Amino acid sequence: MMTIKTRDFGEQNITENKIIAFPEGLYAFEEERRFVMLSPLGENVYPAWLQSVDNENLCFIVFDPEQIVTDYSVTVESESIRAIELEKDSKPDYLVLAVVPEEYKNTTVNLKSPIIINADKMLAVQAIAAESYPIKFPIFKKEGE
Repeated sequence: MMTIKTRDFGEQNITENKIIAFPEGLYAFEEERRFVMLSPLGENVYPAWLQSVDNENLCFIVFDPEQIVTDYSVTVESESIRAIELEKDSKPDYLVLAVVPEEYKNTTVNLKSPIIINADKMLAVQAIAAESYPIKFPIFKKEGE
């Protein structure tokens, strides 16, 4: 058990087996390599917070893209799959990063650059999908849509 400081939840006790390693970091945060998922509503409940283990001020709100786009499926470079040591027949988990503005109903997620996780090895990589998903996909419908 270890204690980390977080931006939104104060000190949190986590077990080391819950740390997700990003061998290549995240885009624009390549030096950050260790994150943990936090969710005040329970494990595997979204939105969740992807909190840096080493930088209390670095935290991302993430969603399961399949809860937003039911047929979400991506093709990524084989280098990304190798980086997380994903077995040929294994299915990875996906997360997408959210941008939550002051008016939360304008929240968007980046479907083009998902985080791909090998949950068996707790390894993850952010990749660019070959599909033409948008970078800013609204998660709430506007009135009249």
